[in-house]
Amino acid sequence: MDWKETMEKALQEAAWPSVQQLKSAIETLNLSVEKVAGAIANPGSLPYGRTSLYRTPETEAVLIHLPQGRETYIHDHGYSIGCAKVLEGTIANRIYRLDAYGYPVYAGETIIEPGSFYSSPKGQIHQLRNVGYGRAVSFHLYAPALSGGKNYYPYEQVLDFVI
Repeated sequence: MDWKETMEKALQEAAWPSVQQLKSAIETLNLSVEKVAGAIANPGSLPYGRTSLYRTPETEAVLIHLPQGRETYIHDHGYSIGCAKVLEGTIANRIYRLDAYGYPVYAGETIIEPGSFYSSPKGQIHQLRNVGYGRAVSFHLYAPALSGGKNYYPYEQVLDFVI
């Protein structure tokens, strides 16, 4: 059984009440960048590559490829919680809070090295940035499947659109 079949079997049999259970599911897959190499997408319409590997209403598995210096949009995951493992590269998980006007304000960050995990509790607003010298690849599990997510734009960026 290859890693995709193992992943699908594990996700079909599981219920996801917690981030810890998502992490346990990722650990059982014993993933490496070599195993997922054929699924790594280059950036297209987004500033990063994104491959949806598996999706049911209950859960979704996604592979993210951040080229050197690239970052995701500032976003939340809507109704979902998430857990991810960095397979290659170094990622900064930047956390934001909203100001009184609904604009994101930087609140801090955590550096995630290869082999390490990070979680996204419901309602967290964050941005991933590749802070390493090569590409960064990470595997993400969400429960339920992603829906209702929102992108946020800093006040300065909104001004650039207006002016």
